[in-house]
Amino acid sequence: MYYQYSLCENIAFALENAFENPARKLTKSRDKNIHRFASAKMGKTIMVESALECDACYHFDFAKDIIRFCSQPIRYPYHYNGKWHPYVPDFLVQFDSGEYVLYEIKHDGIASSSSFLEEWAAKQQGAEYFGLTLELVKEKQIRGKTSLLNNLKLIHRYASRDCLTDTHHLIVNIIKSDGPQSAEYLAHKASLAGRSIMPVVCNLLSRNLLETELDSPLSLQSEFGLT
Repeated sequence: MYYQYSLCENIAFALENAFENPARKLTKSRDKNIHRFASAKMGKTIMVESALECDACYHFDFAKDIIRFCSQPIRYPYHYNGKWHPYVPDFLVQFDSGEYVLYEIKHDGIASSSSFLEEWAAKQQGAEYFGLTLELVKEKQIRGKTSLLNNLKLIHRYASRDCLTDTHHLIVNIIKSDGPQSAEYLAHKASLAGRSIMPVVCNLLSRNLLETELDSPLSLQSEFGLT
């Protein structure tokens, strides 16, 4: 098979290697709108090719069942219109189950076109040959819930890999003692002024130490509990 280069034999190595040595290394270009996503989960910058891919990173970064992810991970061949073509998916994700999944990110209009779907089927067949799972993520799945995406961006803004502060520990201990509480209640108990509690709870959310309903805008009335 064209471009096989022992990928089938070394697929486990190829997947592991993708997190440090992606198939494509994106750099600034006049032709491409390169975005830089500072991943709290990965502790490094993920380079992506569009604003939509950047928005997808917010979901990957804070999904509890995702251990790690990377962009432009591996290259494999697929057969389409009588020819072999090389293909690099947008993302590789590893779940806490140990499963690896490749993802392609597309705007809804493109993803529903017949020309795309025909070639997409060939790309999926190529993935299956190597024992890989390739899935399509559409714009609606990423941006369809506006409050969710905005909340993830807010959490990302206050995410940090620094050590927990005394205030962080205090908020966790209040919830341990009093049970799930609103941000307003937590601010009062911790003697914090109004919305100054939000960066604290957002940081704890980013560390998966707290949980809350993310389909509604985060506010002082949002209730937070321990994970």
